[in-house]
Amino acid sequence: MSTAGSDVVVVGGGPAGAATALRLAGAGATVTLVHDGRERWRPGGQELSGAALPLLRELGVADEVTASALPVHEARSAWSGPGVDHRSAIFNPYGPPRSLDRGVLDALLRHAARRAGVRSVRAHARLPASEALRTSAGPMVVDATGAARAVGARRLPWTTVDRLCCALWRVPARAQPFSLVEAAPEGWWYTAPLPGRTHLTVMRVGDLPARTPGVPGETPPPPPQTRRRLTAPLPSAPDAYRVAVIGVAERPWAPGLVAVGDAAVSVDPLSSSGLLNALRLAVPAADAVLGLLDGDEAPARHYTRLVHALFEEHLARRLHYLTLPAAHRHHAFWAARTGQLHESVIEDERGLPATAPFGRPGRVSSAERAAGPRA
Repeated sequence: MSTAGSDVVVVGGGPAGAATALRLAGAGATVTLVHDGRERWRPGGQELSGAALPLLRELGVADEVTASALPVHEARSAWSGPGVDHRSAIFNPYGPPRSLDRGVLDALLRHAARRAGVRSVRAHARLPASEALRTSAGPMVVDATGAARAVGARRLPWTTVDRLCCALWRVPARAQPFSLVEAAPEGWWYTAPLPGRTHLTVMRVGDLPARTPGVPGETPPPPPQTRRRLTAPLPSAPDAYRVAVIGVAERPWAPGLVAVGDAAVSVDPLSSSGLLNALRLAVPAADAVLGLLDGDEAPARHYTRLVHALFEEHLARRLHYLTLPAAHRHHAFWAARTGQLHESVIEDERGLPATAPFGRPGRVSSAERAAGPRA
């Protein structure tokens, strides 16, 4: 693979990489986008916030995305008590969130990037033998490889707050145009319809197994509200496992390198905001790249502040929602997380070095306090 003639090489063809590449090309940069061809979120779908539609419109793919996605008109949660909270999307000025196939979204964004002049190649990027990327010659590099941080892990220090095991199923189901998130003693469950209306994404989120690192343990049965959505018992073995990392780069850039998407800030799937964050931060990330190409670090420092502010706000909301399921608070999954986060907040307020440096609480609206999480 040759990147000769490129100002910027973006490694990773997901939403963050493709959107950043497209923004850079629109600003006049010569960009190569490297994509390895893998679709990491199959077989399940993902939910895209309605607030992402203006961003998709700017990128030229809003109509194609909405045509391929399924509106989710109601979010339900069985979270803070025995009842089920119902929240209609009718009051959302952006419209309902969309359930979509990530492979379709990624392909649409890469195609838009190619239309904007981005050169797209299918390859595996390899780091040079030394840990230092070239900074005085050669292109700028954008790490868009997700939480794996395949390019920037050795150069961009990282704080991990949590790691979660996500078990995924794709199962037949009757048409149900709502999402559901439900707390359980060992974690939480998420279900949502897939485009086509004939299948559900089922995701169980819990601790990483302790018995054999990297080998998932037995999956507990789904809780009551989730079970009612299913037309048959879940297969004993999930279709796939994923590890969700909650963390942030202490500085998402270095000379010659900028991290975007989950390589810069990776949030809890409970928030359903990972895709929105990737699209929203592509603008300041592209500005950071362009600034560094011109020898100006100010846009990169601004990008760092935005990333950290987003992560602190995310942790505040996450802490709020994790403390709501009172019936489960003494179970290990919940006690470990609320205790860890509270300790971080207390240390930070005393002015001492925090166990997790992004534990400060932020504002949570009264409406959010009364409702369950969005996932």
